[in-house]
Amino acid sequence: MINEKKVAVRAGRPRSPRVDGALLDAALEVFLERGYHSASLSEIARRAGVGTPAIYRRWRTKADIGVDVVRRQAEPAPIPNTGSIRMDLVVFMRLTDPGLSAKVQASFLDYRQPLETRIRAGIASGELRPDTDPARLVDMLMGSIVMPLLFSAPLPSRSDAESIVDQALEGFAARGATPRANRSRTRGSARGR
Repeated sequence: MINEKKVAVRAGRPRSPRVDGALLDAALEVFLERGYHSASLSEIARRAGVGTPAIYRRWRTKADIGVDVVRRQAEPAPIPNTGSIRMDLVVFMRLTDPGLSAKVQASFLDYRQPLETRIRAGIASGELRPDTDPARLVDMLMGSIVMPLLFSAPLPSRSDAESIVDQALEGFAARGATPRANRSRTRGSARGR
């Protein structure tokens, strides 16, 4: 589970799988309670009952331990094949763990709330349809960032940001409204074009 390529092999006593597990459990707790940016490696070590050198023997950075926490938590769900792509995608979308989802959602409220507030302002100004669900729109936008992280794919480039937002807003635009700042600028996006 631990990303062995990132940490050089050191001579000496082998690392303890029990400590590895305790550190990953503690990291998950701290990330969920405090959020990634407020989490500290010293707090993770304290909760695991070890010193911070134990972390640095396994991971060079907080990002490295974060990746292993996500990798450990992610259990691949079977991709259904009902014979209908629409039904397959609906069934796949229903394969969630409500307990884990609630914990993760609570830890990212600081990110979501300002976006949802801005989306509500877009609804009020008539740029977005009145039936737009701000939470669902945030999910769609954040999915383009989170999914590549979960599946070891490249993150969208900065130049893809406009294209991603434009494509998501296409389905939420009010009749006659043009949420795109400049439609022609996104036509040349390097990704998917």
